[in-house]
Order: sequence, then C-alpha cells, then structure tokens
Amino acid sequence: MSVEYSAVAAKLKAMYSRFLTSSDYEEMLGKKSVNDICGYLKSTPGYSDVLSDVNERNIHRGAMEILLEQDIMDEYVRLYNFVDHDKRELMSFWFMRYEVEFLKREIRYIYTHEERSSDELNQGRFDAFFETHTKINHEVMRNARSISDCIDACKDTPYADPLRRAESLGADFFSMGMVLDSYYYSALWRAIDKNLKSEQAELFKKLVGSKIDMLNLMWIYRGKKYFRFQNEIIFTYLLPVRYRLTEDIIRQLVNADSIEQFIDIVNSSTSYGELFENYDKGRFPEENYRYIYNKLSKSIFVNHSESMVAIYAYLNLKEVELNNITTITEGIRYSLNADSIREHVGI
Repeated sequence: MSVEYSAVAAKLKAMYSRFLTSSDYEEMLGKKSVNDICGYLKSTPGYSDVLSDVNERNIHRGAMEILLEQDIMDEYVRLYNFVDHDKRELMSFWFMRYEVEFLKREIRYIYTHEERSSDELNQGRFDAFFETHTKINHEVMRNARSISDCIDACKDTPYADPLRRAESLGADFFSMGMVLDSYYYSALWRAIDKNLKSEQAELFKKLVGSKIDMLNLMWIYRGKKYFRFQNEIIFTYLLPVRYRLTEDIIRQLVNADSIEQFIDIVNSSTSYGELFENYDKGRFPEENYRYIYNKLSKSIFVNHSESMVAIYAYLNLKEVELNNITTITEGIRYSLNADSIREHVGI
C-alpha cells in the first residue's frame, strides 16, 4: 500500500513466522502437565528466548503466564520504538486498553472490598508490564480505598476526568467500567481520523469498528437476556461509536420484544448474524466473537500488511495465541480431554 510501511511489514512478517502452528497446538494438547507444556514452548522459535531461564520442571502456571504476557508487551514496545513519531499516538491506544482493564479491576476491589493480595497473579502482571511504562501512580493505586484515591493515582493520565465525572454522578462499579470503555473507544475513534489518511483510516475503522459493533450487540443481548434491564438502561451503557450499526438499527435491537426478535433483526439488518450462531443451543456469543475477530484480524494482517492497522491486527493475533496457550494449559491442568479443549482453541 505504501512505501512508508514496507519496513514495518517486513518486521511483522518476520515476527509472525515465529507463531505457533496447528501442529504445535496438537503437540501441546497431548501433554500431561503444565510443566510439559512449558518444556515444549521452550523448544519453539517464538518462546525459546522468554522461557530460556525457566526450569520447566517446577514452574507454576501463573509464573509462566506472566512471562508469556511480558513477551507480548515486549513485542509491543519493540514495534512502538520501530515506527516513527506520527504513528506512535495510535499505537499507544493498544497499551491504553491494558491500562483501562487494570483500572477496572482496581475499581472492583474498592467496591467489593476484596483484598488485593488475594490476586497475586494479576498484581504480578501489573508489576511485569506497567510499572515502568504507565503514568498511573502505582503506589497510590495499590493503596486506593476510594474512587477519589483512584482519581488521584490517575492525575497525570487522561482517565482522571472521565472518572471524576462518573464519581460526581454517583456511578457504581459497573458504570465506572462503562465510562472508561466509552472514553477509550471514543478517543481511539477520533485518533484514527486525526492520524491516518482516508484509505488507512477506513482499514483501521474496519477492525476497530467491527469490534465496537459486536461489543454493543453482545451488551444488548446480555442486557435483555440475563439482566432484564429496561431499554433506557441498555441505551445508556452502549459504546458511543457507530460503524455499521446505525442508530435506527440499534433502536430496533434494543426495543425488540424478545431475544428471538432481537436475533431476527441481527440476521436481517446487520452483517453480524454469525455472532449469535447456535445461541439457542447454549453457545455463548463471546466464543463466536473471538472466532470472528480472530478471522478478521488475520485477513487484514495478510491482505494489508503494509498498513498501520496491520500492527494492531498482529497484536490481536498474538493475544489469540496467548489465549490459546492459556486455554490448553488450563484444560490440561483440570484433566479435560483433548477434544473438549480443542473446541475452545482459536486458530
């Protein structure tokens, strides 16, 4: 597409060549323990470096997950440093999503009075990735006992203002999370137009916009099916970005009298019917979402490698790979058979 992205495309291609293959997953599915999986990953090109100093005979599952997630953050940093200054603003949003998830977890602690020390794995993840890169005050957040404390910890970040507005409205934990998500996706959407030319922007919006549409569809579905929320409440919590779902279609979906009518509208008026495939047989749309988004990321990565969005697509695919490793590891840990685990592995 553009000469300016040719070097990025070459680097991404080299990094992608180290991804696990279908045969690697099959080998892992045949292992008997977390230690065996770790030993196998050490033999693969993609994970030999990050696991080189690990003794696979006594590594704990949580410690391995921290190392693997550290690896994706290291790849992000290498790509961030590789691109020029103009492209870094958009790349920073990938890291911001991890910050948002971290903040939502910390806010949950405050509302539930859950002890932070009981979540050592997640705390270890924060220490591993964020402490040297984020502007969130680690010490203040670690000791936060109120939303005001969280706002204080975020005073040098863009999250302080949306959290402050939410606090002034007396928002609960769930509302705080939606405020952060809404801020994140709205800011990212604006940044796409600001930083990219039209053709590049449209590609980026295809990846991000499709995700936002599907997240809104799943929220409407959950709000109607599980929470029995009033329509006005469902509207309140939708992400405020529109891609292929128009306001009219969204109104029809929210006002649907039943789940069956909701599904009919999705199938007849949107391109996201696959999201609710086999819902009536107990399949969760989240599983279909992961499959659809993985397929979209792979298509964009392969067909538009010389573009800014290819970096995001690559990082999405890397996250899928880490999720696959976690799924297999957890399945083997709980002695599930290979066929049962394989159903939840996205390739």
